Amino acid sequence: MHHVIIGTAGHIDHGKTSLVRALTGIETDTLPEEQKRGVTIDIGFAYWKENVTLIDVPGHERFVKNMVTGVSSVDLALVVVAADDGAMPQTREHLDILNLLGVKRGVVAVTKTDLVDADWADLVVQDLRDLFAGTFLHDAPIVPVSSTTGAGIDHLRSLLEEAIEGVTAREDRGLFRLPVDRVFSVRGFGTVVTGTVLSGSVGVGNEVDLLPAGKTLRVRGVQVHGVDVDRATVGKRAALNLADLDVSEVERGDILAQPGRYSTTRMVDARMELLATAPAPLKNRDRVRLHLGPREMFARVVLLDCEVLLPGSSGLVQFRMEEPGVTARGDRFVVRRYSPVVTIGGGVVLDPGPAKHRRFEDTVLTALGGLEADDADRVIEVKLQTDGLTPRPAEELASELGLSPDEVSRRLKTLASSGRVRAGKSGFVHSGVRSSLMDKIRGTLEAYHAEEPLRSGIRRNELLGRLRLPVPAHFYEETLDDMLKEGDLKAEGPFLSVSGHAIRMSDEQEALRKQISRLLEEGGAAPPDLQELPEKVGAEADAVRQVVDAMQAMGDVVRVESLLVFHPGVLAGVEQRVAEYLTNEADLAVSAFRDLVGTTRKYAVPLLNYLDNSGVTERQGDVRVKGPKLRQGVG
Repeated sequence: MHHVIIGTAGHIDHGKTSLVRALTGIETDTLPEEQKRGVTIDIGFAYWKENVTLIDVPGHERFVKNMVTGVSSVDLALVVVAADDGAMPQTREHLDILNLLGVKRGVVAVTKTDLVDADWADLVVQDLRDLFAGTFLHDAPIVPVSSTTGAGIDHLRSLLEEAIEGVTAREDRGLFRLPVDRVFSVRGFGTVVTGTVLSGSVGVGNEVDLLPAGKTLRVRGVQVHGVDVDRATVGKRAALNLADLDVSEVERGDILAQPGRYSTTRMVDARMELLATAPAPLKNRDRVRLHLGPREMFARVVLLDCEVLLPGSSGLVQFRMEEPGVTARGDRFVVRRYSPVVTIGGGVVLDPGPAKHRRFEDTVLTALGGLEADDADRVIEVKLQTDGLTPRPAEELASELGLSPDEVSRRLKTLASSGRVRAGKSGFVHSGVRSSLMDKIRGTLEAYHAEEPLRSGIRRNELLGRLRLPVPAHFYEETLDDMLKEGDLKAEGPFLSVSGHAIRMSDEQEALRKQISRLLEEGGAAPPDLQELPEKVGAEADAVRQVVDAMQAMGDVVRVESLLVFHPGVLAGVEQRVAEYLTNEADLAVSAFRDLVGTTRKYAVPLLNYLDNSGVTERQGDVRVKGPKLRQGVG
């Protein structure tokens, strides 16, 4: 089963450490000063189950930076509120931090219920429901407990176990990375660091980069929950014994990473949210405390898309740090005010190593908008959206996104199966981009139909020209074929139209159509041709041609030659008479055909050629015999 990390949160002296002890039997206050003062100063750890680590964090406002360190990698929050106090300032600040760090699941414990009556505890629970509205805890279970009497502890433990079952495994991006949150020395072994494996895995004998120092180290030993293992995988709390490293050379906030894959940076592009409770707007170049994982550093905030960032709003920013840091796209951060020190916001890293930007640059803002993603699936989606109408092979995407080809291929298959991307012959496109192209095709066709109401459709090349889009020909043809298969479009010969399109005639054209239809029907097998029709109906030749073309598309006439059109009922009668004739006779000569259907030589040969092409007859020398259609007994 995958590893789950639970982090406590809550105000000072609300009983977090006592609750952890009641749940696990483990004392997390191990520093002498903590035990003397009865206050958690640094983060503590309890290895509760084989796959669960419980991190106890300090609640005092002076140690919030240690709290951020503790919860920067948690999967599940255990929020603690004392029944005799209710929600207090650090309760709210910790809740803000958990929200900013993207924690999705939590359980709430109302402690010290032995100090209040049941009605008061119920009021505290109701107040918490109001406080948690709109946060990730809006529907979290709230359990009254007492670490002193044991009341509610078993129920809380059961709810935590249920919540643990609901925590999904962390997505593994493949490249090893571990932020260091503790450093110590063990006699006989040397320097040991601990942290949560954010991605990839690390094993005994592996080399790792220590950043920002840039030193490559060898892993001499690995422990998970105090047990020696060969390898620690993503999501697990790990202790690494590092060879040839003095304890003074590494500190909290350093990163252990796969060699050669991560770089230090002094600038980070990000999407930042300023809390609605922030005491003032954030101004350009304000100095702040930036918490990237377990590291706190000072930075200036450059506002890229706004003059000031107002409380309750978000914006694109560039942090210019006063010391080097290490981060990756999708990492979350917390921002605290420089002075007085209070949490004011946070967000997600978009670009971990950008160039210095000028403010309000459209190209920069567009590019950052495309990078706003916190998982590889979304990054691939955004990349495909940015690439627009150009299908991309998986191999190209992999090299540009810094992911393994196998991972990109796997994710593309998943995205395709969910309908978020579309796999084609020449590569992948985003489904939204494809849908936009299809909408453009439909819209262009509808505009054409409005412009040319008597035409059944448009040829493919002409339609492509009207789109005025930089769409590769192969992707255009593939999209048209898909739209035909899906029923969005229909084709009549070389002409495309939207499904449901019908030729629309004016009253004048409709009257002309009826005249033409009557003349052709009355003319039988020798009707007036297209040169004769205008005079007979008293209309311009172009008007007649347009109506006849429309009638052909509608099936009202059949064109046998460029100037010869027939009423379909007449042709059906001709076909029936020929079929009956060849039932009794071996062949049919041209002269006999003229007499049979009542036509002239002008029409006879074109009509016979039409019957040949239709499979009714088959030419043998100067005569016709039964064609495939009649030989099969159809007619």
